[in-house]
Amino acid sequence: MTAMTPGSNIPLPVTRVTVDVAAPVRLDVSGLLLTADGKVRSDDDFIFYNQPSGPGVTYRSGGGSTPDSITVDTTAVPPGIEKIVVTASPDAAGQTFQGIEPTATIRNAEDGSVLASFTPPRLAAETALVIIEVYLRNGAWKARAVGQGYSNGLAGIATDFGVTVEEPAAPAPAPQAPVTPPPPPAPAAPLAAP
Repeated sequence: MTAMTPGSNIPLPVTRVTVDVAAPVRLDVSGLLLTADGKVRSDDDFIFYNQPSGPGVTYRSGGGSTPDSITVDTTAVPPGIEKIVVTASPDAAGQTFQGIEPTATIRNAEDGSVLASFTPPRLAAETALVIIEVYLRNGAWKARAVGQGYSNGLAGIATDFGVTVEEPAAPAPAPQAPVTPPPPPAPAAPLAAP
């Protein structure tokens, strides 16, 4: 097994790899299929818990007891996709990676054997990370340790790679109670004759 450092890469000796991402807290893990310009073709290239499969890439939830993972089948990745980035963010809103550094383990998807692992060093205010990328170079698939952090969560990563992130809708103004005009004044009582 290779212990990777930021920027290091390894050739992938198999066509199907799984990247498990573990941390002492629950994480949201996702994969993005990127073209040569570093962007997704559409939101369909964003693979995560609400959209667990795409061409050549699948997401598996660990259910909180085992790591979430992204599996890449390089033989099923469509032409034009040159990179799959594996990202993670803490599940708890606003939590940073300080003190809870995740470890990505790259495995042979067929037999589970470990090919490499990577733990990004020196994390602090990051709320999301690009941990590993599986990429095509000169016709061969490789994996690179990245560890690039974002302080604006998974939405920041998604936006950087061209995914449309819908902002939460502003609450609708409360309906106003209909205004009813005050009743007309009561007619004055007739004056009594003297």
